[in-house]
Amino acid sequence: MRRFMSEQRLWAPEGASEEGQVRPHVLWLPHDQPDVLAYLARVREILTPYADIITPVAECDAHMTAEKLAPHDRDGGRVDEERLLRAAPFIQECLAGLVPFGIEIGPPRASASAAVMDVWPETVLHEFYLCLRAGCSDAGLTMAPVAEWFWGHISGGYGLLDTNTPTLAERSDRLASELGRGLRPGSRVSASISSVWLVLEHQDVVNNQYTFRRVREIHLGRTERVAA
Repeated sequence: MRRFMSEQRLWAPEGASEEGQVRPHVLWLPHDQPDVLAYLARVREILTPYADIITPVAECDAHMTAEKLAPHDRDGGRVDEERLLRAAPFIQECLAGLVPFGIEIGPPRASASAAVMDVWPETVLHEFYLCLRAGCSDAGLTMAPVAEWFWGHISGGYGLLDTNTPTLAERSDRLASELGRGLRPGSRVSASISSVWLVLEHQDVVNNQYTFRRVREIHLGRTERVAA
């Protein structure tokens, strides 16, 4: 396993201001779904003994990233809380034609630098992703180019360091094995997506974690008049 927060993934150089370590995101949050929280708690139980090589994601920080937003909008303005609130009605309008839908999460697996759980079904999630992007674009927010296919996933933990010694490599292999079989039976969990959250997310390099401040919840299948 490798350190997740490598130099390539840092949002700001070392020593940069706090503002540079915060970026706007659109997240799906599972905190109103007890079955999902119980499932993620089981994942944390597997990861906790390996906290020397991976940092488990706390329950309050659990999320699926639906879209990463650029820190500045199309006009060059900083995307802060006030700007997200102004964008919300445009995003709401694009999501109004969608209805809440079911998903499956899991099984957990070890990637090169994290513990992840893929989210299914892919086709429905991709359609959701495209509608969400349309709303963000209508709101004047900027994003990376559209993905050929949306990869829905939830991270259960982030690699803390490169496991580049024989002892650490052995622990990394053992973690991958336990993660792959530790939740059987019950390696998947059902959930539903009925809303997303506009948030300001903080990349905490010191503690190897991502935290976020909720700004506005947007529900699927609802309408909200966009101000002229």
